[in-house]
Amino acid sequence: MKTTRSTLYWQLMALAGTALLAACGGGASTSVTPPTTPTTQTSAGTSVYVGPIGGFGSVIVNGMRFSSVGATLVDDDANTINLEQLKLGMTVRVTGETNDTAQTGTASRLELVHGTRGSLSAIDVSAGTLVVMGQRIVTSTATSYQGISGLAALTAGQAVEIYGALQTDGSLLATLIEAKTALTSVNLTGRVAVLGTTTFQVGSLTVNFSAATVNGVLADGKRIKVRATAAPVGNVLTASSVKVFDNSTVFGSTVTSGVRLKIKGVADTSPLNGLLTVSGTQVNITNAIIKGAATTVVAGQFLEVKGVWDGSVLQASEVEQEGYRESQIGGRNELYGTVNSINGSTAVVNGVTVDLSAAVFQHGNLQLVTVGSYVEIKGNMRGSLLVATRIELKTNSTAKDIVYEQSGVIQGFTSVAGFKLNGLQIDASQAIFERGAATGLANGIYIEIKGAQNSSGVFVATKVEIKAASPG
Repeated sequence: MKTTRSTLYWQLMALAGTALLAACGGGASTSVTPPTTPTTQTSAGTSVYVGPIGGFGSVIVNGMRFSSVGATLVDDDANTINLEQLKLGMTVRVTGETNDTAQTGTASRLELVHGTRGSLSAIDVSAGTLVVMGQRIVTSTATSYQGISGLAALTAGQAVEIYGALQTDGSLLATLIEAKTALTSVNLTGRVAVLGTTTFQVGSLTVNFSAATVNGVLADGKRIKVRATAAPVGNVLTASSVKVFDNSTVFGSTVTSGVRLKIKGVADTSPLNGLLTVSGTQVNITNAIIKGAATTVVAGQFLEVKGVWDGSVLQASEVEQEGYRESQIGGRNELYGTVNSINGSTAVVNGVTVDLSAAVFQHGNLQLVTVGSYVEIKGNMRGSLLVATRIELKTNSTAKDIVYEQSGVIQGFTSVAGFKLNGLQIDASQAIFERGAATGLANGIYIEIKGAQNSSGVFVATKVEIKAASPG
């Protein structure tokens, strides 16, 4: 394995293809394809990115900024979703055209992959762990929180949804813990243990699958996702469906051979002859560049892996260890957009509350930040707050032609060329409408737009997608 700590991101393989993101059952071959040497190219091509959301201003996944206006946005329950429903740390699967030189892409489809959803039964703040429906949840400094300030704000019996990566011991390493007001259904992601004819265990919980639709072949150790219409009774969860994640799939979905792929997950095993699995996906790192503090990959590491999917194995060109990107850009999280509100050193950008007090300003200073200012922020989530480490403030003239995205509810509508979104003046008179038409714009309508500010500070939209109503 070749190693480097270069600050430059090596470019992804650019083999064109299309990705089928349909659910896949078990029974497919898990044989290992002999190692091959990937071919590095610079052109744009179809890619699949799977991992936690790292930023907004477009949707940023594994370092790639995806434009999503006009894309199909759904969750893995086949429900239509909106950009405002997406939060830092949520797991998504994005298909689209990418350009590695610019680190930008255009999404054709974005799918939100739900995590474990249920009631909290135990919490240990000092250990940074909790238990949801028998499954142990592990937190870290990289865990984000939504609807609560942090782990200490949680209480037993509270409804939560946990996004993260399944570890080899069956625990879930949380990237986001989201407080829920109520549960209409429950999900459980984990590994099968003690498989019987009608039941198995996930952690300390018994799952009864006798009346469930089972997609795949169950076996001890297999990764599964269980859905149920009601909470467990007497420590038994009655499943309505069970999906088995086969090793020949990518996070449970089929990907077409030849597609460029980048995933983020936990190394299930240490490499053997260059072969390992990362969150259940088979990976060959024989010819990969290893980026990070360590020169080798070991089981339990949180990794980003990119390369080309050959139909059963991700032939990796690059492996990034946890902390590498943070060391290069100054943080795990990124925001690109306008300031929605500001109070002292606390601002809201793209719906994320940001602490600006300790940030290094590469251009401008805190006193110049106002509502409507375009900023580029690097930082790290701490609880429900993004603590900024670096900020670049753009003036109306320097922000001109910087393309980014935002979403929200229309206010102050007077015409297509004059309304406000998140406090920013919008001109959509020359925009292409991906869904709906200009006649559909009005106060209270939720929209997603792409464009850039002009020298007067007006956001001139190039694309508009009408979603009709504000997401609830």
